[in-house]
Amino acid sequence: MSDAHDIGDGDDRVLAAEYVLGLMPAADRRAFEERLGGDAALRADVAAWAEDFVSLTDAFPEVTPPAVIWPRIEAALDTPVLTAPRRRRGIGIFGYALGGLVAAGLAWVVMTSGLMTPAAPEYQARIAAEDNGLVFAAAYDVDTGTLELQHQSGTHAPGRSFEFWLISGDAAPVSVMVWPAGGTTEAVMLPADLAAQLPNAVLAISDEPEGGSPTGQPTGEVLAVGSVQSI
Repeated sequence: MSDAHDIGDGDDRVLAAEYVLGLMPAADRRAFEERLGGDAALRADVAAWAEDFVSLTDAFPEVTPPAVIWPRIEAALDTPVLTAPRRRRGIGIFGYALGGLVAAGLAWVVMTSGLMTPAAPEYQARIAAEDNGLVFAAAYDVDTGTLELQHQSGTHAPGRSFEFWLISGDAAPVSVMVWPAGGTTEAVMLPADLAAQLPNAVLAISDEPEGGSPTGQPTGEVLAVGSVQSI
């Protein structure tokens, strides 16, 4: 790792770090990019910080992040990396895109390394059989309205399907989804009225004909259940 702290004066080092991480407001970023075109020392600061920040990921194995991570990172930036304006002068959009990518990488490293716990979904459940032969994990994110389901153990019988149901109080079970054959992680958008039933509800998995229940209600054995917990 190079020592970025030995490059440039104190204020410029701080500005260069903020630029690489994509933390500058749009107006400040434009002013900084104007300076980059004619300031070699400032460009060296940016390059050194980029090298240092990227090297922080060297000790971590490659992991494919969940699909929802990148849209959240883009939403948190002043301007989405993929739709940022074209370069103005000097390092231009290359510098900002690099900063955004480094920030995205660092955000993922921070979450997966345990350095910071990301905001958790508001509801979760462990849907399991009594003998734990079949286990799924469920998490509902109120920001996206998405219920994410992860298969942890167990398989369905040949020619059969797992179907997920939400059961709230004395109401009839409502089908959430039919689990695709071979799936490991799936996400489903819950209608607002169904999401509103999550508090104190139960998620259950039934054994159904291939493709799901033909009646709109469970027809086979209930294989696993899990109470929805608020977190």
